[in-house]
Amino acid sequence: GTLYNYLQNRNLNAVDESFARVGIRENTRYDQNRLGANIGGPAIKNKLFYFGNFEYNPLGQASTPSAATLTPTADGYAALQSLAGTAGLSRTNLDIMRQYVPAAPVATTTTRVAGRNIPIGELPIEFPQYQNTYTWLVSGDYNISERDQLRSRYIDQFTTGVDPLTSPNLPIFAGNRQTRSKAFNLSEFHTFSPNVTNELRLGYNRYDDSIPYRGEFAYPNLDVFPNIYVQDDLNLQIGPYPEAPQSSVINTYQVSNNLNVNTGRHALKFGAEGRKYIAPNNFVQRSRGDYNYSSMERYLLDLTPDVLAERNLGGVPYAGNQVNFYGFANDNWRLRQNLTLSLGLRYEYKGITAGDKLQALNATSSRAGFLDFRAPTAQRLNFAPRLGIAWSPGRDGLTSVRAGLSVAYDNLFDNLGTLQKPIQLESNIQDDITRNDAGYLARGGIRPDRRPDAISAADAIAATGTYIPDQKLPYSISWNFGIQRVVAKDYTFEARYVGTRGVRLFVQERINVQNRTTEQLFLPTYLQAPSQAELDRLTVTLNDIQARPNIIPAWANAGYVSPIVAFNNRGNSSYHGLALEATRRFSNNLMFKGAYTWSKTIDDSTADLFSTLLSPRRPQDFQNWRSERARSFLDRTHRLTFTWIYDTPWYSRADNWFLKNLVGNWTLSGIYTAESPQYATVQSGVDSNQNGDAAGDRVIVNPAGRDRTGSAVRALTNTAGRTVAYVALNPDARYIVAGVGARATGGRNTLPMGGINNFDLTVIKKFAITETKRFELRASFFNALNNPQYTPGSINTVQSIDSAATRNHLIPGNALFNDPSRVFLSNARAAQIIARFVF
Repeated sequence: GTLYNYLQNRNLNAVDESFARVGIRENTRYDQNRLGANIGGPAIKNKLFYFGNFEYNPLGQASTPSAATLTPTADGYAALQSLAGTAGLSRTNLDIMRQYVPAAPVATTTTRVAGRNIPIGELPIEFPQYQNTYTWLVSGDYNISERDQLRSRYIDQFTTGVDPLTSPNLPIFAGNRQTRSKAFNLSEFHTFSPNVTNELRLGYNRYDDSIPYRGEFAYPNLDVFPNIYVQDDLNLQIGPYPEAPQSSVINTYQVSNNLNVNTGRHALKFGAEGRKYIAPNNFVQRSRGDYNYSSMERYLLDLTPDVLAERNLGGVPYAGNQVNFYGFANDNWRLRQNLTLSLGLRYEYKGITAGDKLQALNATSSRAGFLDFRAPTAQRLNFAPRLGIAWSPGRDGLTSVRAGLSVAYDNLFDNLGTLQKPIQLESNIQDDITRNDAGYLARGGIRPDRRPDAISAADAIAATGTYIPDQKLPYSISWNFGIQRVVAKDYTFEARYVGTRGVRLFVQERINVQNRTTEQLFLPTYLQAPSQAELDRLTVTLNDIQARPNIIPAWANAGYVSPIVAFNNRGNSSYHGLALEATRRFSNNLMFKGAYTWSKTIDDSTADLFSTLLSPRRPQDFQNWRSERARSFLDRTHRLTFTWIYDTPWYSRADNWFLKNLVGNWTLSGIYTAESPQYATVQSGVDSNQNGDAAGDRVIVNPAGRDRTGSAVRALTNTAGRTVAYVALNPDARYIVAGVGARATGGRNTLPMGGINNFDLTVIKKFAITETKRFELRASFFNALNNPQYTPGSINTVQSIDSAATRNHLIPGNALFNDPSRVFLSNARAAQIIARFVF
């Protein structure tokens, strides 16, 4: 058995720059003691074996957003208060800010509101959070006879607390989250003969997640407290967690059987698996309303939101119930002593969920030549062949040559279906973000009565906003070739090429939406302001562009006058990678492995849901997917790693206990990682092309401008007061905002973020108490050299990192543009102390 404790504490860590830049110079609370114990052994000698583990993991911390949140100072609030009611400012909206948004202690910049410069500054946020996690594991192995074995596993994990991943911007809106996971597996192994074995497995898995909404917050004139986001100047979210409330339960029932047959030169494997899912999901996207503004001024003037104004009304739980079936056959055929051919074929059937089948409720909205609203059909011919070859030339067995080709199918995940309920169950309301109507929130924003109690056939087709096509699962085609050579017994060198092609990837599109701007109809952007006479000669005004429809006329004539979202299979990707690896196996107290990968990933659709703001989930032009093809958001051109473990040889065989355990028994290990930066998409932050969506609008690229510099623009008008053009505020900038009605020329993922240059170190000290008992102390240092690394992701773990908090560093002209040090964590050094007693 084992007793162990993993300790992480604020006093062991360096201060992250995300705290220091808002004036927090000492580490805030971070206390984690992961306590656990396990025990195992024979209950009945040579017959029944058991193992159990329990772990308690309490975590208490105070976090701060990696990207700075700005708010008015006390003087700023005083200035706003003097403007309320006299300059068109909404007193209600100002009161909400004063009630929930603390004043910044020091002004760092200003923002314009009703002609006044309002001082704003970075708000120090210490968000108290905690999570308590309890984990149990029980397993048992029973030898029924020489031919039969029974094995069982049960795992249970319960977590409760304020989760950093589902926390809002401001601590006052914090809410609780509870998750519980259970898994049970029972396997029976039967040996028919030395050459024929069989495994029968039964499994059950349950996942339960609940994120409630604290309903005590009230917003005057609104039925529920919405999600307010002030983008450019404040980077401020007002309200509870945007996706609250929601809950989901996933029950998975599984039965599988695998048969292994060895006959002659063939090693045959056959398998089949069936899964039944019962998965109710209670999630309504934007159920409280999302109102996103480009500036604090626009919010306080209570104008129509100019970035996003959207809400889903109605809504019922989504049922992810479905049945899946899988089967495979594989033959490892030994053609010669040094040559093996692997041939395999896999079949997959993935059923349509009960929730997706409800699309048939909207059958009255079907129109020939456009859309057919019925229950989608599942694919039935998903065969995935696999071919592999392994060859060892010569007779020494020191060289291996491997190659392979395979096809693999992806899943159709429930997140897509939860967003695509028929209009009879749920309505998606999107207000026109190109309007400038006053009193938007005072009139209730998107009110619940915007969805009528009874929906006529005409109302249904006019309000239809989603469509689920027949199932077409994405799939990948992968191929590889590698050579491996063992040198001097202890060293192995390998070179591999890996290629992957992604086909029919899901993309999020609005199938009936077009840009109001075209290649011929747009407002020009100048580097130097033209004369008034030249402006008066321009024939296209912003009003002319906005007069065009953003719904394709043919669709509108058929009755589809609302944007229709569909996750179609239009995406493509490609990956090519060269991997070089050198390994020294553990001998003479030393092991190491060095690896280098050069790769290139290209795609036209990395994200299809709101997982990040760094690479928009929707295209710039829904009718031109070709323009989306570019360097992938997942691309990392270079990656170098070096891992080593060294056991000190000092007194390892000494008879003196003190010399052996105090001077000797040390282990040193480390990992060095260097990685090229991730690239993000430079965005305008406004609806440049006037298609009703500001998520994917990119920028204008000035080829002669200085790299990694950006500029905002100023609108230019003719003598009639109509906007006819824009001028860059910085003519030497590479990236220039495409103003409303302008035409963007930039591509996806052109701005590099921070790379990785990281070194982790671990020191282990072992004390041998007896032959069967020992005590271990371990110290692990992550980013041991405390090298600031402002990256969008993690530098040395696989934990989830939120990159959907801000995009201000991607908007030219913003004070944060191309400044990762003010947006991301520096990943300051963290230490962990581990104590283990093994008996």
